Amino acid sequence: MNHRMTSIATALLLVCSSARYTSAFVAPNHSSHAQRSTPSIQDIHTAPSSFNVVSTNKLGRSNNRSHTNSCKQTELGAALLPPGKLAAIGIGVAKFYKASPLVAGFLTASTKACLADSMAQYRDVCTTKFDFKRNIAMVLYSGTVLGMFCAIMYNHIFPVIFAGETRPIILAVKMTLFDGFINAPLIWLPPAYIAQALIYRYPKREAIQKYVT
Repeated sequence: MNHRMTSIATALLLVCSSARYTSAFVAPNHSSHAQRSTPSIQDIHTAPSSFNVVSTNKLGRSNNRSHTNSCKQTELGAALLPPGKLAAIGIGVAKFYKASPLVAGFLTASTKACLADSMAQYRDVCTTKFDFKRNIAMVLYSGTVLGMFCAIMYNHIFPVIFAGETRPIILAVKMTLFDGFINAPLIWLPPAYIAQALIYRYPKREAIQKYVT
């Protein structure tokens, strides 16, 4: 009898202990906290689509923002310079150069000379103060000689001198040689020294001596 009771007690202890350890492998009950922390199958399937929707919305907002900025820039550019105004300005400048070539040449060459000399003086380490007389001399020389005299020489005199030459390469070579060996020493350089003498107020003879030497 005692042996039977001992066997029954041992069996009950084994059953209880096995039930306790096997419960660790059984899925726990879905409490409210577990439902919040563990995503369901539906959440897993719907998460990428939600992310795509959010990304699409952000991309759409950024595209709309960039489109709005570009539209504002276009409207600002159109307000400052209408589309047809730039073409009208170009046509007006072309008409001015065609109607008044000497004045246009003077203005163009003198403006370029003023800017070029200003930059040269700014980059010159030996120059401590801007030399207005030098700048005016460059403006007068460039506007008169390079702007007006060159226009007359290249557009009116050269076609007469080289009227018989029809070969383009030979014509270019002849005009270059004539300009380098005749125009430059006899026509283009002397006025530079004379303009300098007028601006700095020293004798013309001294200017000629500087040119010769």
